[in-house]
Amino acid sequence: MMNAPIERAEGNSRTLGLTVPLEVPPLPALRRLPLSPVGGWRWTWKARRIDSWKSTDESAPSLNRLRSRRMNRCGRAALVWVMLWYGISLIVPGLLKDRWLRIGPANEARKWPALAHLVNQEPERSLLVMLGSSRACWAFRAGCLEGMPDSDGKPLHVYNFGIPATGPISECFYLRDMLAKGIRPRFALIEFLPPLMNEPQRGALTEEGMTGFESIDGHRFLQWYPYLNRPGKRGRLWLEARIAPWYTFRRQIQLETKCLVERVPFPTYQPVDDWGWTILAPMPFPESARQERLATAHSGYSPGLGNFRLGKKPIQALRQTLDLCRKEKIPAALVVMPESSTFRSWYSEEGKAAVRALLDELSATYGVEVIDAERWLADEDFEDGHHTLFHGAEVFTQRLRAELPRLLSQSKAPKSD
Repeated sequence: MMNAPIERAEGNSRTLGLTVPLEVPPLPALRRLPLSPVGGWRWTWKARRIDSWKSTDESAPSLNRLRSRRMNRCGRAALVWVMLWYGISLIVPGLLKDRWLRIGPANEARKWPALAHLVNQEPERSLLVMLGSSRACWAFRAGCLEGMPDSDGKPLHVYNFGIPATGPISECFYLRDMLAKGIRPRFALIEFLPPLMNEPQRGALTEEGMTGFESIDGHRFLQWYPYLNRPGKRGRLWLEARIAPWYTFRRQIQLETKCLVERVPFPTYQPVDDWGWTILAPMPFPESARQERLATAHSGYSPGLGNFRLGKKPIQALRQTLDLCRKEKIPAALVVMPESSTFRSWYSEEGKAAVRALLDELSATYGVEVIDAERWLADEDFEDGHHTLFHGAEVFTQRLRAELPRLLSQSKAPKSD
């Protein structure tokens, strides 16, 4: 088929008495590469071979038509090849995603198995659990209270489910998840975190802004959706992490590459003990480092606290948590975590009054106790004004332990209907 136009061209040249040498250049030897398209690279060489001669027969198919036919025939193969390698490229970030989690999801991934293991060790024991943020994660040494007596004298399991960047919205999710997993607390300590109760505004930290939406699954994103102030932006971030993970995790990939080149271990977060407490070393903390971290905290929290206004959606989530506790007959208490005098000075007077009014209203409506631990610790017990050091965690835990017998004796542990 390919030689017919060549023979016709030679016949025409003989008729005119001309000698026109028509030579088809030899095709280079092709070698199939492992990464070549499904259809191979043959179509490119075929196109070159056609371009190496020109037919004088007007009835012969045009070169553009031939090229178009070959492109149509090989286009599907090229598309399949691209989609195949795109799918393979998604596997690597998927395998390493757990290694690149933010501190919040990383702690959550550690604590769910540890909590389930603790509860399953002695299922007959009741569970006292604390829900909260990194403040609770740093301050509450739940292991020191493990086995403390309940109001009936039986020992309790005690667990710290504090997750960094957690506010009232995530606390509601975690309590729902515990009940769905068959983990039913005997008593729930719920951290009341004023900075994350703030209404979204320019410069203010919010729970939504601190949440790593690129790391959560679709089910969690749907739970978040009714509470989002910027659903479009968060949705694009979540979708982008699924479609283009190499772009979403580009900084982590750069750090991973740097660690491989320099042959240093990839940095990890602080370890967590079997009862959920972030392990802190009992060592002096330099004053210079404290002032540096306090300045960092000021730049992050001061703009929002100076113009503090309670947000509707955080309050809604907190009420839903307390409604769930009342429905499931889980006694609860709200805990206002300690802050240094410097950190407390960043609140506006109107903000302080609004927080106090809300606590009083929740206590009256739901009958929950409010443990005001705001002034329990000295300024030296913090590393940045709101995260405790080792000594601060000891003091907070012991003072909380002194409060618990009264709370446990006032509440019974009836089973849900």
